[in-house]
Amino acid sequence: MIQEGTVILINGTSCSGKTTLAREIQAMARKPFIATGHDDFLPMFPGSYVGIDKAVQPEIADWPQPGNARSSLGFEVRLTKEGDPPEFHFYCGPAGWRMLAGMHRSFATMAREGNHLVIADVMTEVLLYDYCAALKDLQTVYLVNVDCALDVLEHREATHANRTVGGARMQLAKMREPREYDFTVDSGRDSPSECARQVLDYVAHNPPRAFPSLAERYGAFQVDQFPVALW
Repeated sequence: MIQEGTVILINGTSCSGKTTLAREIQAMARKPFIATGHDDFLPMFPGSYVGIDKAVQPEIADWPQPGNARSSLGFEVRLTKEGDPPEFHFYCGPAGWRMLAGMHRSFATMAREGNHLVIADVMTEVLLYDYCAALKDLQTVYLVNVDCALDVLEHREATHANRTVGGARMQLAKMREPREYDFTVDSGRDSPSECARQVLDYVAHNPPRAFPSLAERYGAFQVDQFPVALW
């Protein structure tokens, strides 16, 4: 009988260091963790189904403006308020949601086959609920929060070639749930290797508590109306 793998879900905003943390956990762990997340899946999606308002990311010239027939099925970044930084939100149509939902369930399948996973993602409320529905039957899922001060996040966004200042702020506003994690690290204070050491030490000595409680609450979640505001 195959023993399920351990899953470490890392939740954090843009530029919080969650992907770097996942790689550090993978490097330091004694088990063979597979480090993955939405960054591995989103590039598979056709760019013609992604609409990005040029006022948000003017350097991206080859993707269409939002509001066309294809982007309404896929993903759209829409400007909602001009300013410095601007206010913008990320929306998902039915084709985009099928990709995200399939990604979540592929992680569950991998864990059932005995793979250990460390998953870095931006889990705003609707995405967290679908993770709960996808992983609800797994026995060992830890939920880890990457905390970081907003001014540090926005400084990182300003110096990152593929980020726009304001994304982290918008995401934080959509992260009202969960209010409780199994463990929280501070990526503005501690190095990635120190954060990874803390997470692995916690996992080694504690059973998961936060995710099982959330999965019981949101395990029946389904999306039935589009577009979905991811953040």
